Amino acid sequence: MPIYEYQCTDCKHKFEYLVMGDSCPDKCPACSSISVNKQMSTCGFTSKGSSGETISSSAGASSCSGCSSTNCSSCGS
Repeated sequence: MPIYEYQCTDCKHKFEYLVMGDSCPDKCPACSSISVNKQMSTCGFTSKGSSGETISSSAGASSCSGCSSTNCSSCGS
């Protein structure tokens, strides 16, 4: 079951929603508006070298300095 990112068109609140089948969020968890849109999101990955060192990483490799999160929507930037 995938987790999708949504944004409320009224209050601009961003949130995640676990999708089961064809389900989608009924309303914004912040303001209860029914105007929510699915957002484009990227998947996170880490590539390891033969010695186990990290070669490449997508999540956390953002412009946020010192960010250790694996999900960019968690800090609101």
